[in-house]
Amino acid sequence: MATHILCALLLFGVVRRTLNLASLQSRFAGTSTDVAFAVALIWMLHPLNTEAVDYLTQRTELMMGLFYLATLYAAIRAYASPRAALWQTASVLSCALGMACKESMATAPFMVVVYDAIFVFDSLNSAVRSRRRLYAGLAATWLGLAALMWSGPRVHWAGFSTGVHPWTYLLNQSVMIAQYLRLAVWPRSLVLNYGLPLPLSLGDVMPYALLVGVLLLMTVAALFWQPKLGFLGVWVFVTLAPTSSIVPIATEVGAERRMYLPLAGLVVLAVVGGSLLWDRLRNVWPERTRLATARVASFSAALVVALVSTAFAAGTVARNREYRSALSLARTVLARRPSTMAHYMMGTSLMDEGDHDGAVMHLREAIRGDPRARYSLGLELFKEGKLDEAVKELEVFVREKPLLLEVVPARTLMGRAFLTQAKWDDAVKQFQMVLMMTPLNVEAEGLLAEALFKQQTFGEAIVHYRAYLKYRPNDANMLGNLGIALAASGKNDEAISAFRRAVELTPQDGGAERNLANALLDNRDFTGAALHAQRAVTLRPDDAVVHDLLGLALAQQGQLDEAEAEFRRALEIDPTDGEVRGHLAAVLRLRGSSARVPPKAGGPSPRAGSGPP
Repeated sequence: MATHILCALLLFGVVRRTLNLASLQSRFAGTSTDVAFAVALIWMLHPLNTEAVDYLTQRTELMMGLFYLATLYAAIRAYASPRAALWQTASVLSCALGMACKESMATAPFMVVVYDAIFVFDSLNSAVRSRRRLYAGLAATWLGLAALMWSGPRVHWAGFSTGVHPWTYLLNQSVMIAQYLRLAVWPRSLVLNYGLPLPLSLGDVMPYALLVGVLLLMTVAALFWQPKLGFLGVWVFVTLAPTSSIVPIATEVGAERRMYLPLAGLVVLAVVGGSLLWDRLRNVWPERTRLATARVASFSAALVVALVSTAFAAGTVARNREYRSALSLARTVLARRPSTMAHYMMGTSLMDEGDHDGAVMHLREAIRGDPRARYSLGLELFKEGKLDEAVKELEVFVREKPLLLEVVPARTLMGRAFLTQAKWDDAVKQFQMVLMMTPLNVEAEGLLAEALFKQQTFGEAIVHYRAYLKYRPNDANMLGNLGIALAASGKNDEAISAFRRAVELTPQDGGAERNLANALLDNRDFTGAALHAQRAVTLRPDDAVVHDLLGLALAQQGQLDEAEAEFRRALEIDPTDGEVRGHLAAVLRLRGSSARVPPKAGGPSPRAGSGPP
């Protein structure tokens, strides 16, 4: 909101100072402030600007607009100012900051030159001779924009390598520009998402193309006969050109936020045009009535501005209500602009609301035209436990759209599905690919470590456990698994260190105590093993393994009676454990006891981590 208000203030300043220039001062003497105020107020309250303000990620559009207007405003102030160098520096700095916000800023240096040539100087040559340093500084900011675009990810969805033909995109834009113009005059039924570019032919868009062509020709003609009026047409077309010309933007065919700056030119045209028309009508009235009519005219103008502003404010308030939730907003898109992307929005919104059936229905509809829907559909199927279906959708998604950002979470999700299905090799491959794409992906490091651990590839698992724990050192579960992998690799001292850290982090975890007791027993630290095995028994009294570990530690210390008691307790819990039965028999032999080992209750059960007999 603050940025939007600052933009309105800058627009006010640009319009007022322009109307006060020598070339216009005679026409707008005494009214420049009123006209500028009307322009800024109407533009600020216009419902077409709601997307740029309400849709949080479009703060980029707002910031770009702020620096665009600041560039022009500072350039105007630099003319005939005693501090011209300071204002020129501010103009160049604003232009550079705008380039760092959004690519649409690329037209700002050009518009400053056009403005100077039309409003400030007699010709383009005069402007260049007088302000060449300013223009050189503004042009230099293109280098910063080029560097940012080269290093940024937008090349995958904006430009000539997106898979959308420039001619197809241009045909779509003729329809969108006509839509923007309609919304500028009558801002009803606003749409957040206009979907993807459609495969249109020239015949499909002929009425819209003719409208845009006529307006373009009128702008060119105005530049010759009424250049100041023509500047407003140039402003609209040039500020809209980066997103609405032949340079394809594959992710959306149109967006109302793109009209943020062009709308200013249309509002100026309407307000200034209305003011000039009213002045011309007033000049034909009899001289004796002019004073009275001037008062009526002032009141009428104020009333018109108030009515228009109130109407636009009411429309903005109504539009804001539609932003109350993602689901309500998605419903407006589906109702006003049905498309596969609208179904995608509905599906993802219903996912967030927990409506699984509704989400799946809309996402299945969306996959016909929006590849991202396959990722969301795969995610929803994964949540439902339909892992094979989820993997199928995700595999198609990553194959068809390997450059989209969602490919990383899609592969991560496939890896999780394979982990759940005990397909260790497949899981390892997915997590390895995720790490190739995002080398600092901590989650993928941990998941790869787990998959390798399940695969019993302990050496590689250790590497990835350590990489994961470097960033999340307090994950006790991962520390425990690292310890087990280290122990299995013969690195018992390092395993003990990992187990100790896990016990420190989770002192009430009997499993961590059991792991530490087992490692200490392997390391022949029988006192320490007995201590931690006893703690494990306290925390997990019904765990046969911890009773067995405690019995082994006690037996090694010569406490045979206590060891026998622990082995017998383990057999009460799990009568099928053959290892415990062997440990009890060994203790009885050492004591020379005539007591008998309880008979088997069934076949031997597998054991893990029980330590040496």
